[in-house]
Amino acid sequence: MSLRHHKSVQHLSALFSKIFAPTLETTEGLYWLSVWSADGSLDSSGFQDVLQRLVVPHLLKDEGVSLVWRLHNASPAARGGNAQNGQRPQHGGPCALIVRMQDIEMLWTSQALQKLAAGRRDGDQIRIFGTEAKTYELVQRFEGKRGTKGRGSCIVAVLLEPAAGQEDDVDAWYRREHLAMIAATPVHVRTTRYKLRTGLVHGANDGGSTMLALHECTSAKALLDYAIQHGQIVKETPWSKRVFTTAQSVERTIWDVTGRFTEVDGKLDKL
Repeated sequence: MSLRHHKSVQHLSALFSKIFAPTLETTEGLYWLSVWSADGSLDSSGFQDVLQRLVVPHLLKDEGVSLVWRLHNASPAARGGNAQNGQRPQHGGPCALIVRMQDIEMLWTSQALQKLAAGRRDGDQIRIFGTEAKTYELVQRFEGKRGTKGRGSCIVAVLLEPAAGQEDDVDAWYRREHLAMIAATPVHVRTTRYKLRTGLVHGANDGGSTMLALHECTSAKALLDYAIQHGQIVKETPWSKRVFTTAQSVERTIWDVTGRFTEVDGKLDKL
């Protein structure tokens, strides 16, 4: 038996590895990019095609990108912009990309995400796009009854800015009451919660609500049907009433998941 295969040597090597090469802690992150046509000339289907062919493949080549979601705004109140405000839409824009990072710190070195945040374009590009980027770090992942393999085609995004000094109360409300109530509904798949992280991407919008909850649901139709039947997704409680009445701002948007992508063996794979 060679020395390197001896069990004692293997154990000693493992011990030294733990002492002298400790595992670095990482924090999973999220990059949210809202996209719209700055000249108002590109419709939603055109956006989807551009994102699919030109943007998503480049993002998946970035080290640290584990997942890309392509979204379409299905909120009833979503409206487009106008010439006076640069076609800037309300409620997040018609399209968005969610990029999940293995480590939020890797946004510093991501050339593709830095470029998208700054809204730059190639010199020969005919269309001009407006973009707004925000970056977040993971706070909590809550799996529903379907488990980790469950997949939904709809995301309800809730942006919330707590009242001063109420951050801990809102976090406890999510963990001790609200998420369990949402998980009891048949439309819920999972919830991931994030907090705003600033200073990682040049050109990103570091203002606005500091808390983001992404509720993945089975479908927008199932969500609407359940709301029509029951009046609201989750019943109000004294705790939830206190959270929402004291919050500085709350915004909810509904997004259809039009693409979910990861890179497998160097090929673009639509899940």
